[in-house]
Amino acid sequence: MKRDTLLRLGVVLILMLAGGLLWRWQVASPDAPAVTLGENFRVWLWDMRGLDVVVQVGLLFVGALGITALLPESAEEAPPQ
Repeated sequence: MKRDTLLRLGVVLILMLAGGLLWRWQVASPDAPAVTLGENFRVWLWDMRGLDVVVQVGLLFVGALGITALLPESAEEAPPQ
């Protein structure tokens, strides 16, 4: 493997590990009553609406960038018909 590929793989693995640790810290607090993981996730997702809003804004931004990438930049640069 090339060094660049290994570096990218390392960054992805570190980000995944950080996300898993953050998930455990946010969801599985020691003071919480014993509930199933599904119920705990549902309660956390409903109470933490900020994450939902950030994801929606990100998806809208990516969608807008995708649409602008498909459109020609100006009339002069459009391919002839």
